[in-house]
Amino acid sequence: MEDEGVRWGVRRSEAGTLREAHATKGACHNPRVLSAPESPLRPRRRERVAAALVLAAALLLSAAALPGRVAYLARLAAAGDARARGTIAADENLSPLATAGQVRWRRALAEGPPSGSGQAAAWSFFTGVRAPPGAGRRVFLARPNDLLYQYGNFLLFPARVEVTPAHGARLADGADLVRAAAPRTCADTDWLRAAGYAACIETRGHRLALIPVGGATP
Repeated sequence: MEDEGVRWGVRRSEAGTLREAHATKGACHNPRVLSAPESPLRPRRRERVAAALVLAAALLLSAAALPGRVAYLARLAAAGDARARGTIAADENLSPLATAGQVRWRRALAEGPPSGSGQAAAWSFFTGVRAPPGAGRRVFLARPNDLLYQYGNFLLFPARVEVTPAHGARLADGADLVRAAAPRTCADTDWLRAAGYAACIETRGHRLALIPVGGATP
């Protein structure tokens, strides 16, 4: 008679072998069992390498624009006073920050000298007014322009620059400014005086002029 312990021992051993065989067969069909888990550090290394490459490209582009920016800062430092520095800073044709990313603009500037900057002209004009109107005075802008309107109200404050004596006019942009402007010139002194304007701004020749209106009341 076969020993029960030996017989059951053999059967248990065979069962274990079968289980191992089935497990191995399942692992062959499931690659996740055999492949080692990917290290979480590998994606981070890739991200770091990509960030380093982007940073290197940005530094190269910045280095190419560095001489122009240094020359611009040197020109600002050499300006005589705040008005001269402001005129240079307001000139969008000279500022490397204004022309950054503007390929066509930079090409046009490289082909020839700029024709002039409206912002620089407005800054130079308003900061050069020797006797600005006092507080509460009103100035009529006979040349309706959103740039002159904004610069004038900022630099001539507390005086007010207007394009029309009508109150409540909607001035959301330059088009609204032109539509709302009263069709008057600085030569209409009677109308300006009756409307209470102390001064008038218009173009004479190729320059802006601030013309006092005699006898006006604020």
